Amino acid sequence: MDDKLSNQSIDRLDISDNTIKTLKDNNIKTIGLLCKKNKSDLRKLEIVQFDIKKIEIELQLLGLGLKN
Repeated sequence: MDDKLSNQSIDRLDISDNTIKTLKDNNIKTIGLLCKKNKSDLRKLEIVQFDIKKIEIELQLLGLGLKN
């Protein structure tokens, strides 16, 4: 993963403010940290499926993805 991208804040992703707050409250503040999570990890944080899909799309636009 490109270090420039992995160190960028999750704030640059076009996802809901509530999702950003949930991620930050769980110390997921950078795109790199987010990419180390899988869908199951995000569901445990009570992020709904719609928002998980939105995260996946945003990461794909950057050429990245969630952990399998």
